Amino acid sequence: MDRAGSAPPRCPQAICCRSTPWSARSWHPAGLHLEQIVTSDAERHAITAYAEGDRLGDRTLAVIVTQSEDWDQPYDWKPSYRGKPVKLDRHEATMGGSGRHRWITWPIRTSENFESFGVLGHGLSEAELIRAANGVAADPRRPRIDAAHLPPGLDLVTTGALPIAGWEPRLGGTEQVWTNRQRRARVVVSQLPGDADLAVLAGATVSGEPREIRGTTGLAGGDLLSSGSLGLDWVHRDRALMIPKVRLWRENGVIVKVSALGLADHAVDAFVRELRPAGPEAVERARDRILDYPAELLFPPVDGENRSLRVVTHGRNAEHAWAMGAGLQDGTLTSVFRVLSRRAAIVDGGGGTFEWKPAYARAPLTLVRDVLELGLPSDNVLAGFAGTGVREVRITYADGTSAELPLGPAAGPGGVRWFSTEAKSRPFKLSAKTRDGKITHSVRRLP
Repeated sequence: MDRAGSAPPRCPQAICCRSTPWSARSWHPAGLHLEQIVTSDAERHAITAYAEGDRLGDRTLAVIVTQSEDWDQPYDWKPSYRGKPVKLDRHEATMGGSGRHRWITWPIRTSENFESFGVLGHGLSEAELIRAANGVAADPRRPRIDAAHLPPGLDLVTTGALPIAGWEPRLGGTEQVWTNRQRRARVVVSQLPGDADLAVLAGATVSGEPREIRGTTGLAGGDLLSSGSLGLDWVHRDRALMIPKVRLWRENGVIVKVSALGLADHAVDAFVRELRPAGPEAVERARDRILDYPAELLFPPVDGENRSLRVVTHGRNAEHAWAMGAGLQDGTLTSVFRVLSRRAAIVDGGGGTFEWKPAYARAPLTLVRDVLELGLPSDNVLAGFAGTGVREVRITYADGTSAELPLGPAAGPGGVRWFSTEAKSRPFKLSAKTRDGKITHSVRRLP
């Protein structure tokens, strides 16, 4: 078929397993480590792309439907990008952008899902973009622009769908995440099998300029659809580090998108240069490295109240690794729990904040995290600390089997020592042996 009659691309979830994943060394600039390898399950959003020519970075136009009524970026200091009111023929809308890249968005008033139309333009004037927005057909299932409203020279490339999740648009398919929360750095590598037309579709959401990337013409810049606030793990004093830096290109039939936070441009380029195609065996070896992720890099240096965090206990089994970070300041102790998985995304197991009391250090056993029943990988992991008079902690099951739980160094408040373990079944009992040989099953639970 010619372009105008091309069929929508197949769902990438059906073919991503046949693509060759990209891998990288276990260490990268900024001390990044592999945190997860998953198949992106971000919800797919309808999008149609128009272009002048067939190369990434030429004049392009796209119309997309997203489940967001607000594209303002509180971490972007550029007022022009945050948007300004603009009057369309039938809608009050918002326009923003930077350089050659502009967007216009307005909510779909008839939608019950908080959906919005978005018109994205590369290399187009504001007048051309406004005219195109006035030609959007009011069909959220198949967004398109009337031919009479298209800028001169632009033709239909393809109609399809792209997954978009929160503040970071994704390609779908195989996704790798590399992080170092101590340095507040994160890189996501998304890959999706696709032809040149699908690459233009993906490139329509990138506010990038053409650049040679790994021997081909790609895009280097940022994300047009970034929105929402960042989590504490990625907040920097230098706000430029909180703007996603994107590289997108097509290589060997696979569209690759690298989106980084907390890194300078030269570090992102160094990361991209180190990427290599990896077969199934290499991917499995990479999954094993996930469980060796340095526990101290899973937590930012301070929590939301500027309390220092450090790892107090961690462990692993065949499929998961876990760690708990904690910090004490002004009499308040904060704990954060996270789980890594060979097969699934990282689990933020939550945490808690409670007033620290000296009596806690004298209690034999205190559980800060109990066994849960939420269907998460962290369900069977419990964590707590032993008082200063305890030399051994043991877990015992109904069948009579038991195991000693390793205790960390006496570095917690009041000299407590932390422990964690995977509880193999319920019920179970915890016991503490004190220095004088006494055994107690008394357990305090916090908060």
